[in-house]
Amino acid sequence: MKKKFLIVVLTLVLSLTGASSAFAYDGWADSKQTAYQFQFPVLGVSIVLNSATDVDWYSYTNNTGSPHGLSAKLQSPPGLIYDFAMIVGGSTSYFSSDTPGGWVKVTIAGNIAPGETVYFQVRGHTYSQFSTTAPYNFTITT
Repeated sequence: MKKKFLIVVLTLVLSLTGASSAFAYDGWADSKQTAYQFQFPVLGVSIVLNSATDVDWYSYTNNTGSPHGLSAKLQSPPGLIYDFAMIVGGSTSYFSSDTPGGWVKVTIAGNIAPGETVYFQVRGHTYSQFSTTAPYNFTITT
């Protein structure tokens, strides 16, 4: 019995450490100033875009004391195409998949300075690209 309980507890802990899950609403992380800040160990989200004008902002600050890189990956919901923008310093880059339900991954090699914050914005590729029920997944790895 103790072994079964321990397995259930470990499974629950492991499932909660990878990504947070929520259902977005207008007003949640809708601007750079209100960006959801990724903090170790939670470096990902699974969430919905609930309208044609909904955008979600995320940030990551390098608190390691030394320069390092990161990778960002966006997995669109089935049948939809989502894009993301990445803002590093004063430079903005845009990334998109051409495949509905596809994913796009970008890697920055070693040029995020200590104390520097990187911002990400996720949005539908066009005004018809959103879902109130099917979540997208956005993760970063450092």
